[in-house]
Amino acid sequence: MSLVNPPMTTSLLFTAFEPSGDTLASRVIERLRSVCPELEIHAWGGPQMAQAGARLHANTVDKAAMGLGALAHVQRIRKLHRDILQWAQSHEPACLVPVDSPAANFPLCKALKPRGVKVVHLAAPQLWAWAPWRSRKLRRCTDQVLCLLPFEPDWFSSRNIPARFVGHPAINRELDESASDPSKHNFPDGARRLLLMPGSREQEIIRNVPLMMQVKEMLEARISGLSTVMTAVDEEKASIVRGVLPASSDVMVAVGQRDAALDWCHMALAVSGTVTLDIMRHVRPMVGMFRTGPVGWLGGKIILTTSDRLLPNLIAGRRIVPEFVPHWGGAAPIASAVGQLLDSEDACQQQRDAIQAAMEPYKGQDFAGNAAAAIMDVLKA
Repeated sequence: MSLVNPPMTTSLLFTAFEPSGDTLASRVIERLRSVCPELEIHAWGGPQMAQAGARLHANTVDKAAMGLGALAHVQRIRKLHRDILQWAQSHEPACLVPVDSPAANFPLCKALKPRGVKVVHLAAPQLWAWAPWRSRKLRRCTDQVLCLLPFEPDWFSSRNIPARFVGHPAINRELDESASDPSKHNFPDGARRLLLMPGSREQEIIRNVPLMMQVKEMLEARISGLSTVMTAVDEEKASIVRGVLPASSDVMVAVGQRDAALDWCHMALAVSGTVTLDIMRHVRPMVGMFRTGPVGWLGGKIILTTSDRLLPNLIAGRRIVPEFVPHWGGAAPIASAVGQLLDSEDACQQQRDAIQAAMEPYKGQDFAGNAAAAIMDVLKA
């Protein structure tokens, strides 16, 4: 679809409140800037959005915000809302692009939509998983929902919410060309190679790393030649990982080497989230997990409306990957699921085939280009 330049006075406002939103929005901002340099793009977000070409008014995804108490976090978000709405009142953006974080972004959509500001949600709020009754609220607060999962457009369209599938940046991306070069890393040799991916948030790491290590110890007791590597997205998270690992641990922590580590491994044990799509991109067998306490486990059982919670299973429409999400209990069932894959090449191949089939809707998709075109279509409309 052709991207026709809008009038020079047209401005967009992006709002993101988490590091993942900063990353997601930056790709779309960069594409918008390349096809329409005259477009003014303003943002409350993070450094990646600024680097992509947005004028950053405030860093709303910085590390200082992480770990705030609940009351302090709410007060911080409310102050940001006041600042954003005050700016919008005087600058009159043509379109608001809220990125993820529906709880933080919905009040902005509700305030700006009646003022004639178009609203395009970048990443569909996952109402289908936990709050289908909120679709009416979303319908009043959006002009378009950009969906990262292929089943979402039908779900939203059936509720009279305009929606478009745009692909996913974790799947529709080029792999690091040097990832398959052994000289670029010092990963251990091993007849069976297991990758542990504990997530990117501090609390995820603290909760899941000890359980992952228990799984590793159980597997080592019965599988000879097992080599294990754990990933960390950056040095800050690597420090947290090392702080949780036992002092006697011999697990290598690979920092910022996601593609290389996935190329190295035979299979992965990963915390649920976008990282499971990175594993799909490499077509590696996996097991998904997310450790929680009894309250979180019970809450997940009550609140979540889908039988599967892991993204590869949601995309496939059936359980193709063993998942323990949420998980309250010991390491034994997880170790059993991982061990079954490590012991059986047939089981691994069956999962690889299922992953390949599940990724079919993403073939030929250009996430950034599709999202940019959708935003421009709303502007022109």
